[in-house]
Amino acid sequence: MSLTAVLYGVYTTELFPTEVRLRANGLCNMLGRGATVVSPFIVLALFKSNGVAGVLGLMIGLLVIQIVVVAIWGIETSRRGLEELEGSPRSA
Repeated sequence: MSLTAVLYGVYTTELFPTEVRLRANGLCNMLGRGATVVSPFIVLALFKSNGVAGVLGLMIGLLVIQIVVVAIWGIETSRRGLEELEGSPRSA
């Protein structure tokens, strides 16, 4: 969970230009909160049908998806200005 918090709190804010940063980050926050509202129902249904292994499988699967998405579409923001990042393809 700490990796998710770091990814959300540090990385996503760096992806948006200054003029839309608050709005774009707010949209990401809204979608995350929506997922937080729905997830207990999914976990409960999965626990009833598959037990702890099903819930752990879901959590691990979601983290793997997050890793793959950032690895494929993520951009390196370290020591680069936002103007420099604009329009640049994935730069590692």
